[in-house]
Amino acid sequence: MTIKGKMYPEARFGGFTDIDGTVAFYNRVNSLLDGYFVVLDVGCERGSYNEDMVPLRRNLRILKGKVAKVIGIDVDKDAHDNPFLDEFYQIQNDSWPVESNSIDLIVCDNVLEHMQNPDMIFLEIRRVLKNDGYLYIRTPNRWSYIVLAATLIPNKYHSK
Repeated sequence: MTIKGKMYPEARFGGFTDIDGTVAFYNRVNSLLDGYFVVLDVGCERGSYNEDMVPLRRNLRILKGKVAKVIGIDVDKDAHDNPFLDEFYQIQNDSWPVESNSIDLIVCDNVLEHMQNPDMIFLEIRRVLKNDGYLYIRTPNRWSYIVLAATLIPNKYHSK
């Protein structure tokens, strides 16, 4: 039996634990969705979650087809390969190539810890998000191993 199986026996049923942060985060995101929404995925990456061996977690992360449009933005030009986006724009400076007041829901999953200037991100969020829109952010603790490692590795290598 694996460590995961010993520590989280419920993972034998569905492949995820009761404390799976990704399931909790995207379950909440999915509960907010409406068919007419335009969703902005900030730090959309290349769609590697398609390789997730847990169908529930993988399907929760895929928003395309559940809303009118999913727009992805990322500093990594290879994110244009993400098959779960309707549109992709590469971020090349502090301003986002997204129309003002056009987004119903912004998903920002494990992105803020990579930013040099988070204040600029929140200015852009305010600019593009509709007044009645939703912002859903998940970020790890600043002193977690993930964040400490991410600060040592330049963003251009994170996708690898």
